[in-house]
Amino acid sequence: MKGATRFAYAADGRVKTAFEAGAYSGRWGDDPDCLSSVVADVDWETYQWQESLLVLAARITGQPCTEDWLDGDVLIAPIAQHVEDVRPVTPGFEPLEYQHPVLAAALRRADDEALMTVARAAVDGLVASSGLPGVPDDDAEFEEMIRMARYEAGTDVFDDDHLWFAALDAVRVLRLAPNPLTAAFRTIATAELAKRRDNADPAPLLAGFLELLGNPPAPSGSDGAVAGDGGPLERHAWITDHWLGLSASITYARGIPLDTVAAAFGDVALGTGPVSLTDTEQVALRREGEWTLAIAFNRRPFSQKVVDALRPHGTVLCIDWETNGNRLVYYAEPGSDVAVMRPEHRDAPPLLAPYTASLPAPASNAAPWLLALGEVITGIAFTPDGLDAQHTLIGPGPGEPELRAAGPRSAGLGHRSRALPEPDLPVCRRGGPPVSGPVVGEILERGLRSRSGYPGEGAAGGPLGCPPPAALSV
Repeated sequence: MKGATRFAYAADGRVKTAFEAGAYSGRWGDDPDCLSSVVADVDWETYQWQESLLVLAARITGQPCTEDWLDGDVLIAPIAQHVEDVRPVTPGFEPLEYQHPVLAAALRRADDEALMTVARAAVDGLVASSGLPGVPDDDAEFEEMIRMARYEAGTDVFDDDHLWFAALDAVRVLRLAPNPLTAAFRTIATAELAKRRDNADPAPLLAGFLELLGNPPAPSGSDGAVAGDGGPLERHAWITDHWLGLSASITYARGIPLDTVAAAFGDVALGTGPVSLTDTEQVALRREGEWTLAIAFNRRPFSQKVVDALRPHGTVLCIDWETNGNRLVYYAEPGSDVAVMRPEHRDAPPLLAPYTASLPAPASNAAPWLLALGEVITGIAFTPDGLDAQHTLIGPGPGEPELRAAGPRSAGLGHRSRALPEPDLPVCRRGGPPVSGPVVGEILERGLRSRSGYPGEGAAGGPLGCPPPAALSV
């Protein structure tokens, strides 16, 4: 009854019915009408909805709310969230793939034993640096420990003891991860975040994980991919499972020298070689007929600015994709404005409409469609063996900031002071100072147990044949 006046009735672990006071027509739940006759007997027209809700609760439970409920000692128990499951790794949606793509690629290619070795190393390092005490072996007890820690943390996410929480979260992940890949990804992400919160360079830590995996070479060039047969979409289907399929930006510039295209990115020359995955921002350029191709990966090249810089010199097409972000097309011909479209909208601007009309609607993975559009416009099929060719490689100049995808600001746990509370829980006494009773230590050692003596216990069964309420929220 704080702000919204919501009533909820639950039994057998399910919400039977719930509604806002004065808006019973919007009720919801597994059996939304199970209290209809009781609700109808309550006066809702007085707009004293708090009283009406308490009357309804009393009729369901047989326990009227009276002033003497507030007298004497009462037991205070925390209301703490349940611990969420450790979700499996989802390709293309993991911050580690964008922040540290070389390590992420190595993890995806490692066997289960190597993945668990890395995960344990991440957890051991966090536990050692945080001073995390021993944790219960029983999963249920450990879950209660985490719930209590989160409860006490509240919303304070920047306290001095974030390492304690990072270690606790990493132990949780190691226990609950559905597979070794998830265990490695999640524990590494937690360890990396802890380093950044300490304003420490995570590079040595991540290099250590890569060493545990045997320092495998980063994916490079075609990486075994083969272009398909058929139309433009089929010819570019290979990009879906290729390392470049995660995120890239391809710029096609007709009649514009390679040096001019390189200058539009504002970077410095790094040398030549095939297109290879790196943790640094790079652009790889090559000539193909009258076109210059610029392949940008692990960076956001501000495509509109690149197109604006190049379009006075010739025709420019730029296609962008990111698995967990935008898919965009930019196209400009000499003397025209820049046409921009999203593949999923299929509402192509006039400059692009003649080209998109020949292609079917894009699938959820738009990268093959974007490359097919590139072939339709330029006549160039973007084939995997082209990535093996020698490219001019450019990257950020000295002192230039690298543009990285934003990572998560938390490891999934709240933050609190390291010391767990003494095994006492305050008990409120109306009109007097608080006294203490043994509770918190019991929670941490054994987990929350069901307790007797709550108001309403032993009330008669619920009305209308519904089971007695396991939970009633007003």
